[in-house]
Amino acid sequence: MISMQRVWIVLSFAAFVVVGNAQTPVDTLLQGKEYKLSPLDSTYRSKGANYDKAAGSSDALGKDNVVYVLQFDAIADFDAAQSRRADLQRRTGLAIQMVFDSPFYKLRAGGWAKKEDADEQARQLSDNHVQTFVVKIQK
Repeated sequence: MISMQRVWIVLSFAAFVVVGNAQTPVDTLLQGKEYKLSPLDSTYRSKGANYDKAAGSSDALGKDNVVYVLQFDAIADFDAAQSRRADLQRRTGLAIQMVFDSPFYKLRAGGWAKKEDADEQARQLSDNHVQTFVVKIQK
């Protein structure tokens, strides 16, 4: 005769399989509308990024080939950095760049010739509860 413990194990496993494959109403609502990140390429692991095209100025390079960018985060985990990047792009509307500077992935945006312009953008983002700071990059 089959013991009750074995019956319980088989029934538990069957219930797990059935429940694990079931779709919830949210799954059916969002099916086919999942957010897809752009494909990864070698630029995510580069030491520098292309800040020549500024978000708010026609001449991105200032005196002595200096450019000011906004840095949002420095995250060690690649997947967490990708997730944060997508969230920041959605919230700010800026093109967020990931720059790998061992051991962190730095999330940066913009590129202004004048520090005052970058500071103004940082203030506007701060008013919308997005924390960032200005970084000076030598080209």
